[in-house]
Amino acid sequence: MGLPNSSPRGHLLLDKKYLAYSEQLDFLSQIQEIVDDFILEDTKSITINNQIALIYTSDDGEMPSIVKHFGKDLESDFEVFYLDIAKIASVNGGFGNFTAKMENEENISFAQAVIFVYEENLLRFRGIYSVADFDNPQSLMAYLKENLGIYSYKEVISFKEEICQYYHRRDKHCSKCAQICPTFGVGANDSLMELIFSPIDCIACGLCVGVCPTGALEYEEMPKEVLEEIMELYEDKVIFLCDYQGYEYLINQGFFLPPPLTPLVLPNLEFLNENDLVSMLQTSGNEILIFMQDLENQWIESVVGFVKSITKQIYTKNAIYYTDNIEEIYQRATEIQSFEKYLYKNRYNKPHRESFAQRLQYMIKDKDFGVAKSIAPVFYGNIKVDSMRCTLCLSCVGACNVNAIFAKEDDFSLRFNPSICTTCGYCVSSCPENVIELSREGLELYREYFKSKELAKDEPFSCVECGKVFSTKKSIDKVYTMLSVTFASDEKKLKTLQCCPDCKVKVMFRGN
Repeated sequence: MGLPNSSPRGHLLLDKKYLAYSEQLDFLSQIQEIVDDFILEDTKSITINNQIALIYTSDDGEMPSIVKHFGKDLESDFEVFYLDIAKIASVNGGFGNFTAKMENEENISFAQAVIFVYEENLLRFRGIYSVADFDNPQSLMAYLKENLGIYSYKEVISFKEEICQYYHRRDKHCSKCAQICPTFGVGANDSLMELIFSPIDCIACGLCVGVCPTGALEYEEMPKEVLEEIMELYEDKVIFLCDYQGYEYLINQGFFLPPPLTPLVLPNLEFLNENDLVSMLQTSGNEILIFMQDLENQWIESVVGFVKSITKQIYTKNAIYYTDNIEEIYQRATEIQSFEKYLYKNRYNKPHRESFAQRLQYMIKDKDFGVAKSIAPVFYGNIKVDSMRCTLCLSCVGACNVNAIFAKEDDFSLRFNPSICTTCGYCVSSCPENVIELSREGLELYREYFKSKELAKDEPFSCVECGKVFSTKKSIDKVYTMLSVTFASDEKKLKTLQCCPDCKVKVMFRGN
């Protein structure tokens, strides 16, 4: 139906009999103006021909009759290939350009496929459909025909490789986006340590954006700075949050929002992280009500569940409520309470964990509310360093791309801010001394957790030749101990171990 696409998005949930109808309609029009500026045009297209594969599992070597009958019905519009899944070695390519390599080395090309047996990996491709997802053969055939011709698609997800915690690292410490993607929209090549994006397979669910701990992935039709701009307009309003699918369902049910709820309809909800939800609570100054048809999903359990545990511990209330039941919407609308407002603005576009830390500090103030336990895949934690064995080589600093670990040059100390740590563990594997211990237990709800603390400290070491400080005592002592036996017979080499880079050359060539 075309109704959900009518503008402004969300107005079909408004009841015209309420006095505030015109005011709410004007408000949603403001929101729509902001959203429209970021609607992506179709950027790519492919041609879908009429070659189709029917993939089945044989019964005693015979093709099931249901496959034969369905194939015969398709033959007037399609070139049909019948493939026994037991004889398929591999399926490669993508929507419009698939190739099945058979056990007999034959390659069969097709644009779409219908499978009559459950095969999870095949169903991750756009263009390969399960008969179980359609009510009847007629609806499936109509869907296949609609795909024929030019198919246009968008590149919804953008990628910042410089803050990715998988891209070109020596070890694999994160690929949450690839692991959570229900299709082949995001994949991971572990041999090259690179992410592989397939816009044509992407269903724009936003799951990859929601689980990215650093913000390396962005949902281009609703960038986070746009969401923040929209959120500022929801000050003092009670947010009723739903996605496009839920919006369409409510419209079909003839549902109208009861006061005081104001709709916020987003393409999907799974791209929202914990900071986004707390931002909604603190900006609106009210609890939030979420409507989703599928409440048995990881986002509700992890992101929403994590925020609820925080508000429960600090304010002894949930603050976020969710339902898939229309009657419960009416009930909850009368029970929504206020929430402590905090009009914080992320003016420098800091990573979401820094913004989240700022918001939580306002909630916590000078109290201690215990630990909000991590709920996978959202992890918070802490690290410990054996300061006696740490040489301050700063390998961990170089490994951390979120600046949770950093060196303080004026006093030669190693410091750590646990509240912005993503617990990726790259610092642990990068430490040559093996002195770092990582915990992913959760986020500690007390003030000191959000401040940097000293992990280790050393004395400055001055060049024995020129007197310039160039390293720390522990690191030089370690190198000297390791190489002093090897260089014992060469006085110049031995001395260079305690020289700055400039003086090393002078010492070696002195007298030559």
